[in-house]
Amino acid sequence: MDLEVIWQPAVVAAVVSAIVGPLIFFFLKRWDEKNRRNFEIRYSEYKHYLKALEDIASASQSDFERFMRETYADCLKDILATEGRSDEPLLRLNEEVNELTARVRELFSQATQELNGLRLVCSDELLSMVNEFVEIQRSLLNDSCAVLSRLDQVDPNDPSAMLSGDMRQQGERSQELFEQIVRQMRKELGIK
Repeated sequence: MDLEVIWQPAVVAAVVSAIVGPLIFFFLKRWDEKNRRNFEIRYSEYKHYLKALEDIASASQSDFERFMRETYADCLKDILATEGRSDEPLLRLNEEVNELTARVRELFSQATQELNGLRLVCSDELLSMVNEFVEIQRSLLNDSCAVLSRLDQVDPNDPSAMLSGDMRQQGERSQELFEQIVRQMRKELGIK
């Protein structure tokens, strides 16, 4: 009888261990795989959207800088060279400004359309920051296009005088917001 009292609990423990152990391992493995898959999906999406935000911020800036450095300078040389004998350099400048603004607006529109999928995978807090960032960039784009439409009023000695203090503040806020977006994405991904 002593052997039977010892034997029963040992058999029960072995059977429970043989069934419960692998079952627990199976569920833990599924849980871990699900978390890993969700992380990889969100990481991939966030990486894509971060690039879209960078594209929104940098595309117009580099195009405007290149325009002012190359095209505007060439047009001014032509205007000064013709000294009022021809309106062709002014017409060319106007055409170049119109092409630039159309191209920049198209790039902005394409980049913001890429952000639509972000609404599916991010938190309300992150979405709010992204929306604010896009609105600031839209405002900066509109202000920059307005500056280009007033190129005839540019002071050659101080071309930066055309930029308002509000544009500078928006640019600074945009940079701060971009950093906050990155921190929030890292928080949502569980990356410290």
